[in-house]
Amino acid sequence: MKKDEHKYQFTAMPVNLTACLDNNCRSMLFTLLQLSSYFENRCNSENKAWDGWFFRSNADLQAQSRLSENLVRATLSALYRIGIIDVRVDGKSKNQSPNRFKVNETAMLQWEKYSIEDCIKNPDYAIMTDQYRTTGWKPSYLDKSAKATPQSQQSFPEIEDNIDNAANEENTVNILSAGTHERISTKPREFHLPAMAEYKKEEDALMKRFSEVTSWQDWMMLFDDLESLLQTAPSEKVKDNTLHRCDALGKPKLKYFEKKYAAEPDNPIGRKFFKWLDECRSPQSGQ
Repeated sequence: MKKDEHKYQFTAMPVNLTACLDNNCRSMLFTLLQLSSYFENRCNSENKAWDGWFFRSNADLQAQSRLSENLVRATLSALYRIGIIDVRVDGKSKNQSPNRFKVNETAMLQWEKYSIEDCIKNPDYAIMTDQYRTTGWKPSYLDKSAKATPQSQQSFPEIEDNIDNAANEENTVNILSAGTHERISTKPREFHLPAMAEYKKEEDALMKRFSEVTSWQDWMMLFDDLESLLQTAPSEKVKDNTLHRCDALGKPKLKYFEKKYAAEPDNPIGRKFFKWLDECRSPQSGQ
């Protein structure tokens, strides 16, 4: 390095994961990575063991991320839900504010096996800020039903330098972040994992075929494909979601077939359809 050159410090960011994040979550992840790197270096310089955990109050994170108090909570909730961070909550404070954090670098590697192009353009990869304005919303790190690591459920005594203020619930949202909550996803954690992308792609293609099919026989054949797809579902919750989508498409499609074949009384496929429909609707069918 030349004598007059400055020595710059850089914060490494996971490229693919960053491409999946909305601007709010991106700002929060960058802030947490900076802090994690800073505290790790400080521990090393002081010859102390580094376990990955560091303290930061909500107010500290507001100042460093340039996000409002509510957006700080919403972005932490989104990152916690997908397993990128672990959170320890101050159980004694009025708001149960998160104030200890750990960045899970291993979890970030899940995104590295996918192309940057997919991470940018595929909506199934998108990781959005939690919709904190929804009635009854609760951060994922406070939701006991959320899939949290054991560390995330520990609580610690109130700390004097925690300046998180419960009176700021109505803080004005950062102007640069205004409107982003309109595109927020409320899907559970497994719906955001990269492993879901291929399944969702196949599911969307199959649902399109269900919606566009014009023959009852072809429609019935699609259920074999549905059964094959369901066998690859990452979880029961994902499987239930697929079945719900199929059911939502099936009801209007049956009405379409009824109208179509009622106008074609000599169509043999139509006669089979109405016979099948009567059997499905009869009490003996168990439907």
